[in-house]
Amino acid sequence: MRLAAVLVATVLALAPTAFAQDLKVVVQGRDSIVLTPADLAALPRGKATMVEGGKSAVYEGALLNAALVQAGVVHGDRLMGRYLNQVVLVKAADGYVSILSLAETDPFYRTNPVVIADRKDGAPLDAREGPYRVVVDGDLKPSRSARQVTTIEVKPAF
Repeated sequence: MRLAAVLVATVLALAPTAFAQDLKVVVQGRDSIVLTPADLAALPRGKATMVEGGKSAVYEGALLNAALVQAGVVHGDRLMGRYLNQVVLVKAADGYVSILSLAETDPFYRTNPVVIADRKDGAPLDAREGPYRVVVDGDLKPSRSARQVTTIEVKPAF
């Protein structure tokens, strides 16, 4: 009985925080990769500020570009010509899909970071947003900042 109470208390204590999970990165024409929470923590990190519901929040996490580079995506000064035709689909657990051009994710083309956030205002994301939320710093509306991200896919736009 006492063990059950301790177990229930532990689960309830963890409930507000999203459980860490792997993130799948799919690049058309290549093998997909799976990034574990440890893999994402080891990538270069950035911060992105977003205003939602009149409140400003600072999100922190792995740079999206760094995760795409891990998956073999062309980046930096090599990102030109036919590679600029590619889009990044950010897929959420509830079926929501956000779309960015590949150039929008690359610091060679954009000064504001795009992050795969796992923290908000210094604390882990809660279950409503996490375990990962892609946040596009500089967007005036949070429409492209998908919550509960499960998969990131890169493919040609047409």
